[in-house]
Amino acid sequence: MSADEGAVPVSVDDVQTRVSRDARREGESREFVLDVLVDGSPVRRSARVAYSEAHLRVDDQQVALDSVFWVSRRAGLVLLFARRVTIAVLGKGGDLEELARAVERGSDRAAQRSLLQPLTREVVVCTAGTAVSGSIGDTRVSGLHLAVFTQQGLHLFAGSRSHSLEWPVSRVGELGSAPGERGRSGLRLTSEHVSLTLRYLFPEEIQAVARVATRAPERAPEPERSLEMFAKGEVAPPPPARLPEFAVSSEVLTEACETAARRVRVDPTLDRRFGDGFFDRHFQDLGEIALGPLMLRKSAAAGASSLARAVEALDADRLREDAVAAFRGAGDHLFEVYGGEIERLVAERRIDREATEAIRSSVADRDHVDGSLDSVVRVLDPTFERVLARQHLLLQRLQAYEHAPPDTDETGVEEAADEWRCDLLALDRAYGAAWSEVLEEMAEMWSERFLPRFVRLSAIPRRRLSEGARLAILATVTFFVVAAIAVWLW
Repeated sequence: MSADEGAVPVSVDDVQTRVSRDARREGESREFVLDVLVDGSPVRRSARVAYSEAHLRVDDQQVALDSVFWVSRRAGLVLLFARRVTIAVLGKGGDLEELARAVERGSDRAAQRSLLQPLTREVVVCTAGTAVSGSIGDTRVSGLHLAVFTQQGLHLFAGSRSHSLEWPVSRVGELGSAPGERGRSGLRLTSEHVSLTLRYLFPEEIQAVARVATRAPERAPEPERSLEMFAKGEVAPPPPARLPEFAVSSEVLTEACETAARRVRVDPTLDRRFGDGFFDRHFQDLGEIALGPLMLRKSAAAGASSLARAVEALDADRLREDAVAAFRGAGDHLFEVYGGEIERLVAERRIDREATEAIRSSVADRDHVDGSLDSVVRVLDPTFERVLARQHLLLQRLQAYEHAPPDTDETGVEEAADEWRCDLLALDRAYGAAWSEVLEEMAEMWSERFLPRFVRLSAIPRRRLSEGARLAILATVTFFVVAAIAVWLW
């Protein structure tokens, strides 16, 4: 590879991820169709990727899960580091997360410990799967590597290959990512005998590395051999799940729903149909759709046995998926309620259906609501991405902490946890503000588009029964009266 070939040449936007619905019967096997790069080979488009309890299979290539020593999540990308091969799997949504967790469950925990424990005395800053290109001294370095950044230097691992670099370097330069590909940025390390480019890093990771890479580190103390026998995760409980006080509660959302209901301008001629708290109930239902998924995740995080489990419950990618689903669900509910009321009015007044086609909801109505919801999601995206980056950093610190000697300082974990909580609170507030905006938009939809149509429908004269229908009803009534008299006389 040349210096510009370190990054996997695939855009996230080009990736098509499809879940195969044919569940395989090899234990609990799951199969996906994903784009895959096996380090040293061209990208395989639409490769069949399956996992079972013991193996990962990419097309006809099989990898034992217990040979995997590290799993690194990036934005739209999961890097799997095994003893003989490194694999990059590209996609979107929960499929990647499911695959990553399945591989982690079967991975070699002892190999993780043997890799990290010698480095914990150097104080691990962050770990990341990365695409590397460049050189260290006379040695060319390229391809996918696991990078462990410590306060002492950089350590790169890929299969049986490893490279190390001690700080300081002369310069740390940030490389931007393409629009919409946060987590695909990188950095360039430059010194007299070093020229390295590392891709697929979050900005927060780049900032953390930049703080240590240009200054000469203090020498790490010599470890005590008696302590080196154990890892912290073996002799100490994991850091507890301590969550912030979330702002978006049922009370806050109830207030937003009541405010939205009061914004609906109902024509006096419609009071009978839309009175008695109709819109209070309608917007409360919308609020429950908004709050439901988030409350379930918060509840799961609050009951988590450790901080790592809490982070897993509040995973930023899945939070975003829940938010999008909630917005879509609210839009569907809006049109269900509107359509149901239209149908009732048409039936009550026996209005000709063809005459009401123009009054019913149109594609333009749906496009208007969908466009508003999409714009809200786009506004929230940077906040979700910040939480995702903080989440990755925190999980990296927790992983290093677990494999560290028992006397390792917990300060790094607490700092990362505090930053994660801070960004999580910012997301919580942004989510509440976004829902208030959505509810206001739906109130305007009722006022400006929907209710005026009910006024026009109510003004259409009630359709009279045809002459034939009236005669048929009269004949039916007469028949039953005559039959009743005959029975009585009998």
